[in-house]
Amino acid sequence: MPKAFSEHEKETIRAQMREKGKKLFEKQGLKKTSVDELTEAVGISKGAFYLFYESKEELFLEIMEQLEEDIQARILEFAMKPKANARESLKSLLWNFLVSWEDYPLLKNFTKSEFDYLIRKIPLQRVQEHTAHDEEFISGFIRKMKIEGLMIKASPRTVTNLIKTLFLISLHRDDIGEEIYKESMNILTDLVAGYILGE
Repeated sequence: MPKAFSEHEKETIRAQMREKGKKLFEKQGLKKTSVDELTEAVGISKGAFYLFYESKEELFLEIMEQLEEDIQARILEFAMKPKANARESLKSLLWNFLVSWEDYPLLKNFTKSEFDYLIRKIPLQRVQEHTAHDEEFISGFIRKMKIEGLMIKASPRTVTNLIKTLFLISLHRDDIGEEIYKESMNILTDLVAGYILGE
């Protein structure tokens, strides 16, 4: 049976698991990284791992959510330039949201196959919590656009669905091919921006 950890030890181990786990997941992907490798990297037993996480997928999702929060904070710092074209500004914002994933190797290498695997392995309630968090962000995103003077004509639900669709397309970038993906996303972000603004 794993030994009991102090609160300080728990915080330290959890931080190390996120740090070491992130590196392993970046290098090998979610499916190929084992719990044994994660525990060896941190220096704890396999039994101790399950004191912190129900599965490696739970750890992966927690790391992903931290990265997403960083991206979302960057997006919400967006400020329109005076007299800027609204559609171009929104298109740029959507494009930067998707492209900023490339700043994070873990997210950049996250494929449709790994996405499907993660959804299968994570409990439904946890998936629903994550979805609710994403929807809260998009609501904040819409409020931010309105504060910036963008006249949003689409409903919040439609904006949410369009942004999710762009994200899901981004998971297929390897299947599509880098050049075609970027060209297609340039067009799609423009069309989505125009629809959101009612143009």
